[in-house]
Amino acid sequence: MTITTRVAKLIYTAVSAGALFAAFAAPHIAHAQTGPYETTGVGAIGSATPCGGTAEFTTTINVPDHAIISDLDVGFLASHTWRSDMNYTLISPLGTSSALLTGPYAVNADNYNVRFDDEAAGLVDQTPHNTNDTITAVPPYQNTVRPESTLSVFDGEDAFGTWTVRVCDVYTASDNGQFLKSSLFIVPVPAALTAQKTVSVWDPSNSSLYALPGNDVVYAINVANAGAGYTDTDSLFIADTVPADMVFYNGDIDDGGPETQAISFTDLGSGLNYDFVTNVAFSNTAVKPSNMAACTYTPTAGYDPNVTHICIQPSGQMGFGTPNPQFTVKFRFRIK
Repeated sequence: MTITTRVAKLIYTAVSAGALFAAFAAPHIAHAQTGPYETTGVGAIGSATPCGGTAEFTTTINVPDHAIISDLDVGFLASHTWRSDMNYTLISPLGTSSALLTGPYAVNADNYNVRFDDEAAGLVDQTPHNTNDTITAVPPYQNTVRPESTLSVFDGEDAFGTWTVRVCDVYTASDNGQFLKSSLFIVPVPAALTAQKTVSVWDPSNSSLYALPGNDVVYAINVANAGAGYTDTDSLFIADTVPADMVFYNGDIDDGGPETQAISFTDLGSGLNYDFVTNVAFSNTAVKPSNMAACTYTPTAGYDPNVTHICIQPSGQMGFGTPNPQFTVKFRFRIK
């Protein structure tokens, strides 16, 4: 069985009739940067946008995904004939703010084409960032610099929602410019998925059946998020390989019980959405599929020996918390 997300990857050994309770491998966790999330409009910066009042230029950045911030960088692109006249403040959806630029300075340089990063070696507008930036560098951003106030104040917040960018001109008597673009680059706190695979004999009549050829077994895969962050949207993908000594049962998994499909999904606070038609697929290839698009086989009704992999991709983001959010999927096989 393979379970993958952009922020977590787990690989498990296949379970066969000869090893019905096989152990699973330890997870491999990988960080992923999300974004950039960007503003969409431009605006004049100068005499009409003085600092300290309601006339400051304001725009927004929408983050449509949940992500607990581990690290945040901010891009800023603007033209201005005396750039250090500009002040820049970023406000999170929770109302936390950081003044990344708090001029003016006596820096006679034009334009900002910068990526603010708390870990950058040089402070904005200080050597070596005391010469003109170009607004035509493609792609932005031309220089990586430390902001005047830290971005770490946003660490631990959920980035989801509307961020506010405020830019103004602290000296409106002369020199003007134009706000062009701002971007958020987010490194989220990763999810930490754990999974456990168990097998039980299908014995609805309590006849004390054993895992012998001709009998059925039910596989149950439980996935939990033990981390402190969300998975990426629609990123969790399960591919379970059908052992050579098993045949997948494409029918009502509990033969007329409360389930109606071949694969059941039990949710325990995961935050994910599941629909058998859209979130389940199958493969008949020898190579294990790496994504849902590679699962293209349509199984026949009943026991189908051609099914080699079962593919499941719940939609949405898996949440985190205490107790750990989790879900369980089950499917049925016949032992050859």
